[in-house]
Amino acid sequence: MREQRAIELVGPEGVPLRFELATVFERALAFSLDLLLILVLGALLIAPALFAGSVVVDTLGITLLLGLFLIRYFYFFAFEAAWRGTTPGKRALELRVVARNGGRLETDAIFARNLTRDLELFLPLLVWVMPESLVGPSPRWLWLPATAWVFALGLLPFLTKERVRVGDLVGGTRVVRVPTRALLGDEARFTPTARGTIGFAARHLAVYGERELETLARLLRTLDRHEVDEDELRTVTNAIAGRIGYDGPEPQRHPALFLRAFYIQLRAALERRLILGERKVDKYDLGNGEEK
Repeated sequence: MREQRAIELVGPEGVPLRFELATVFERALAFSLDLLLILVLGALLIAPALFAGSVVVDTLGITLLLGLFLIRYFYFFAFEAAWRGTTPGKRALELRVVARNGGRLETDAIFARNLTRDLELFLPLLVWVMPESLVGPSPRWLWLPATAWVFALGLLPFLTKERVRVGDLVGGTRVVRVPTRALLGDEARFTPTARGTIGFAARHLAVYGERELETLARLLRTLDRHEVDEDELRTVTNAIAGRIGYDGPEPQRHPALFLRAFYIQLRAALERRLILGERKVDKYDLGNGEEK
């Protein structure tokens, strides 16, 4: 079975998000698609020069070189900045560039990760075809360490746990798969039976606020990944039931169902309060920013 590597990013709100890392093959395929599009754009740029007269060949030649330079260096930067970390190739493979610190993908990070592309790709290709272009007239015994160093940079995604290349290390980025489902399930994920089995009164839902809702959301994600044992789950649900004053048997008998039902109804209650202009930040908040 193919290994699925994942990373967990903590966003600005403190909520951890789990992403599957893109494989080296997926990244290479996405890059190949982008490179093909670059070649097409270059061909469209070259076409006028092929049909131009001899008088304007020199001018078009300079324009052609400048245009190819701009396409080569700014294609990835322009698309990743405008399309929130994607390019046509990445979009076709459902991949995205994200900031490793969980924050917003900044333009300086995008620029930095793409600035090293020559060092990682085009330089190894040049060394493969013409190794003397790197070492010059040096003795042949110097070719091996010099070329090995260049190829080590190019092979970095195969050697690192998070499949990073030099640009990812410089820019603080990672390439991940775009999730095909919501990272956190909403009411639509649960059946009407699950929503309606346990009912909570207004007094139960008035205790906790948005911060506790986020904590409960993290717990449900670990529950979905089967990372919480039954005894630990009952301990948590009994603590919540005691805090909100719920005296039914469900926290002990059906802890997972209790947590899901409480999360759904608590979120709905907090959303109703927001519609009315009231916000409850946490359990210490009396409403509208007042605290005990």
